[in-house]
Amino acid sequence: MSNILLYVSNIFILLSFIIYFIMIIINRGNKVTNSNGFDITKDIISEYNSINIIESKGYFTFYNIKRKVIKLDTKTYYGNDLSSIVIALISAGISIVHNSKNKYIEFFRKIFSNIKILYIFPLIAILINYSTYNISDAKVSIIFLIFFSIISYILINIKNQAFMWTIDNINKIKDISKSNSDKIVKFIDKIIWLDKFIFFGELIMIIRYVLILLEIN
Repeated sequence: MSNILLYVSNIFILLSFIIYFIMIIINRGNKVTNSNGFDITKDIISEYNSINIIESKGYFTFYNIKRKVIKLDTKTYYGNDLSSIVIALISAGISIVHNSKNKYIEFFRKIFSNIKILYIFPLIAILINYSTYNISDAKVSIIFLIFFSIISYILINIKNQAFMWTIDNINKIKDISKSNSDKIVKFIDKIIWLDKFIFFGELIMIIRYVLILLEIN
């Protein structure tokens, strides 16, 4: 039973990451607006002058929680495809959640510059999972996984708030039609579901460690 849970939990997490990247790649050519990621992001957060948007020279888009700056990677900054717009709007939504004094983002702000770095924890969890086979290992591993699962739950909560804000405000964007806004909402919803699968994978790991501690094979 323990070995089954080992593989099931790892598959939940790895498959979620793989599906996410496949979704992003597939929808790079799916044009949903004539405007680029910068203009769409600027439009939807136009009421919030304290949040800045810049082009990032890196490979990833993220909201810098220390400087309150949305950093769009070059593809997202100039892109008008579904993937680019979704990535931009997720960062915009998180910036608004932060602007509303979200206590979790304020806490992370003391340690990290962006919350995307927290997604490394599920990958660390997989490594821990593969190295846990006896009671002494499980005593340590279960502490890490409880911590990681709490982080995942918080990230889902933050993204859900960002998602709800996006749904409420996406119709304000003039350059996105109703049909394309529906595509964007469905895409973001799928991403949140992938986050939930990662969370489920971590919970399965915790169950595995409990079984090891109880010496149930």
